[in-house]
Amino acid sequence: MRAEESKNFRLLGHDPSAAWGGGSLVEVCRGYAYVGAVGQNGGRTHGFTVHDVRDPTRPRKVWEFKAPTGIQMHKLRVVGGDFLYVNSESLSGGAGKGARGGFYIFDISKPGEPKLASFFDMPGSGPHRFGVDNKLKLAFMPNDAPGWNRRVIWTLDIADPLKPDVISIFGLPGQKTDGAGVGNDPTPAEDSCTLHGPPIVRGNRMYAAFWGGGMAVIDCTDQRALKLVGHINWTPPFVGSTHTACPIGDRPYLVVTDEARAKQNYWDSQFMWIIDIRNEGNPIPVSTWFPEREKYFHREGRFGAHNIVENIPSDGRWKDLVFITYFNAGLRAVDVSDVLRPREKGFYVPARADGQREIQSNDVGADEHGRLYLIDRWDGGMHIVEYTG
Repeated sequence: MRAEESKNFRLLGHDPSAAWGGGSLVEVCRGYAYVGAVGQNGGRTHGFTVHDVRDPTRPRKVWEFKAPTGIQMHKLRVVGGDFLYVNSESLSGGAGKGARGGFYIFDISKPGEPKLASFFDMPGSGPHRFGVDNKLKLAFMPNDAPGWNRRVIWTLDIADPLKPDVISIFGLPGQKTDGAGVGNDPTPAEDSCTLHGPPIVRGNRMYAAFWGGGMAVIDCTDQRALKLVGHINWTPPFVGSTHTACPIGDRPYLVVTDEARAKQNYWDSQFMWIIDIRNEGNPIPVSTWFPEREKYFHREGRFGAHNIVENIPSDGRWKDLVFITYFNAGLRAVDVSDVLRPREKGFYVPARADGQREIQSNDVGADEHGRLYLIDRWDGGMHIVEYTG
């Protein structure tokens, strides 16, 4: 057991049952949290769980859905308030043989009682970490496609959430092929150029992270005809696994993360970048950030960047604040108002329970009240915290 480590955060509640202990992605809507299960640490259950968090000090599991054999359902997004999309991605290797790729559509008009409404089929191993823009009524799916190597951007019109309509498929020029294309294993090598996601739209620009392929600025004035504007790839010399590219408010800068991998930690790779896009055709890294390596690097599990709250606002209390999960270094709050010198403003590393190998903070979500939902993939479940900085 180890006590929590905290600065400028306050723990409100904890539900160890979230995703049966091993969670991946969380979405919160109308007082309910939906948590996808990564199914790690001894082959735990795949699927997702639903939690009543209307009282954040007493979260409780109210519903669960266990995935069919051969698939994982660890990525999910709320669509329009009344629907939930959950990916159907095959497990790696022989475990995923015959799995059905695509995504499930659940009716969550009664938030604590989801009902399976439909399934959308997609080729290959199925989508990974996808995105939904409810204002634009679009979904962005990283998925295999004929004529492309590895995963690329599928843009879907979801004006009718039960009838998604594919309006474009787009990838980096080097991914195009005349053949059927190389499919994407759910756990690609660091140097595999494959869309990770989720692509994020600001105005007429889309920002996308390509695992092993860096990040891209894309003209999405016409969502049916995407055009590459700028691209940068730092792999090599840095280890790949570029995960998320997110604009900083309305400023000409991006936060980009490289995901820490499971097999090896790197002292000088897989951290958070700040990218200058004042010249969109020539994106340039201007700074990096990571927490105290000497303290966390040699702890068990991954040490490195992963998910962020995918909204860095231009104003308000959270202006220029990045909330980022850093696996065994927990949740960190980073001020990027000075893009050349990001500064840590706070952190929350949950207490390690008896029998828990280590903290592995995997994802963080937010609700309309400003509460943060921290998900652990190694038995920790869900911690609900408040930023007090």
